[in-house]
Amino acid sequence: EGNLKEIIKEEYEKAKKAKLDEILSGLTKESKKTAVEEEKEIKQPPKEVVTGSISGIDIMDLEEAVKVLWKEGIYAESGMGCTGPIVLVNEEKLDKAVSVLAKEGFIAKEGNAC
Repeated sequence: EGNLKEIIKEEYEKAKKAKLDEILSGLTKESKKTAVEEEKEIKQPPKEVVTGSISGIDIMDLEEAVKVLWKEGIYAESGMGCTGPIVLVNEEKLDKAVSVLAKEGFIAKEGNAC
């Protein structure tokens, strides 16, 4: 137990020397405030029937892709399809949604079917 305390103390000292405190304080209030403000600005468009699916989006980017479409006024939902993560949109808005996501770098311009 005493040995563990020594290790913790040493690691804490190393972190302090590496300016971890400054890095962490830089990540707190300002960046959180900005992220929260951005979240509030994005309004979900009215729900629509979503039968058009867009694949090829990384699972880590899925929710961000949905928000990008919401910003453009396109209602979208995230889900899982036969090839992995998908974004679902109204079929009439599928082409526009694909071009928005391609422009923003979420998907490649080709290949969109199961």
